[in-house]
Amino acid sequence: MELEALLIAALREAGYGQDAIGSAMPRIIRIMQAEDVRIEMGRALSRKEREYVRLQLELGLNVSEVVAGLRK
Repeated sequence: MELEALLIAALREAGYGQDAIGSAMPRIIRIMQAEDVRIEMGRALSRKEREYVRLQLELGLNVSEVVAGLRK
């Protein structure tokens, strides 16, 4: 099952409505992607790096592109 579908199913089971799920899902996905970046880097990120990651993910870059940018 795809990650987003799994999250939606879990939120529905927890009692959240479609509107709440729809508005929260993009933020939940970005948070999980940011954690993927941290895992790929293998260390905790500085405040500046976390801000960079947040902005890049909001702009639509994927995890591998963000990690490549951090490694430059």
